[in-house]
Amino acid sequence: MEDEITIGALFGQSSHKIRLLLDKVFQKNNIDLNVEQFILLKFLECNDGANQQELSEIIDRDKTTIARLISKLENKNTLLRVNSKKDKRVNNVYITNFGKQLLSEILPYINEVDVALKSSITNEELEVLANVFKKISSEIKVLEKKL
Repeated sequence: MEDEITIGALFGQSSHKIRLLLDKVFQKNNIDLNVEQFILLKFLECNDGANQQELSEIIDRDKTTIARLISKLENKNTLLRVNSKKDKRVNNVYITNFGKQLLSEILPYINEVDVALKSSITNEELEVLANVFKKISSEIKVLEKKL
């Protein structure tokens, strides 16, 4: 059973390859973002004003990584960090108009990659894949609670 492929390896390899592909697509189209920065901006588009702790939990990155991402995106004028009026220790993060514009430029490329990735599988296979992802995510939550 040494040759058996683990679920973690399958997910890890696929996720890594998709991120590398998207990074190449961004570079080719002169988009000055990486996938992680895109994910953060995309989340903020729907959750503008989220604080750094929330971003850390949702995007599943430690606080230091989130702070570094936010700083890089601030330098690119795509988001703004503002001290909370309720608690000065808390920073709320807002997407700028430039950040929204950049997202609108990126989405067609994301959709193009998505369509291409789905082109070799049937709708039924896609539905099975989605259900498998949901089950695995659910089981991960159960296992995390046991730790």
